[in-house]
Amino acid sequence: MMSMAAAPVRRVLVATDLSEQAGLAVRRAAQLAAERDARLSAVNVQPAGLNEELSEFAHARLRSHLDRFITSTVTEAVVRHGHVAYEILAEVTDRDADLLVVGAHGGHRLTSPVLGSTPGNLVRASPVPVLVVKSPPDGEYRTVVLAVDSTAVSATAAHTAGALTPYADHIVVHFAVVVGETLMRMHGASEQHLAELREVSTEQVRVDIERVAAELTPAASRVVIASGRPQTRLPELSRHHAADLVAVGTGARSSLGYTLLGSVAQHVLRDASSDVLVVPARKD
Repeated sequence: MMSMAAAPVRRVLVATDLSEQAGLAVRRAAQLAAERDARLSAVNVQPAGLNEELSEFAHARLRSHLDRFITSTVTEAVVRHGHVAYEILAEVTDRDADLLVVGAHGGHRLTSPVLGSTPGNLVRASPVPVLVVKSPPDGEYRTVVLAVDSTAVSATAAHTAGALTPYADHIVVHFAVVVGETLMRMHGASEQHLAELREVSTEQVRVDIERVAAELTPAASRVVIASGRPQTRLPELSRHHAADLVAVGTGARSSLGYTLLGSVAQHVLRDASSDVLVVPARKD
């Protein structure tokens, strides 16, 4: 496993559809930007073809929305026109943003099996980490669960979350899985035998996981290595520890530039009650 230090967050972009849920994302983005002394920008996307009068009204509504949810200075508030996800990602590029912040769903609750359609598309296509805000901000993040496996992107996600939340209690979590466990059970493997295999798998990865935890800045306060399907166990464990943020890495990109969103990230986005930070694999 290879650990990677995270670059500091200097430019935060929050996308808002002017709904109450998006307002929570605005508030969280402003807090993170203030903590990191980062530039904060906001973007709202309207349908293509709006006339000048309606465009001016959209700008006024965006400013009013920002004034309602935050008191800090927004460097730039932009209204773009066109396809929502495409225009937000274009703004990420134009602003050279380090972090994109969005609400878990907008005012119209256009949902997919994983997440609201726009946040889901952004997570898949964003070249930078995406923070999906699900809960009302209540001060700084206090307890952060870092999902770590044997991949470089999971280590990058852990470093990214650690740099973003330096004063939180960080819990590194890994779930040891026996490859082919379901098939083995179908062929008569006993629960005792499977438990022994899980224990061996756990010990094999413990050194690597504990090394990643020690290399984090700040260092993780706890390392939890358990067995079970991470897709279901990670949201459960996050609730058990009352985490207000879960960080996961997600895989390589397709030929079209979309992240191949792993099943663990999908389940966490859908099932976690906390905010979720999704960190994409770095381009080679």
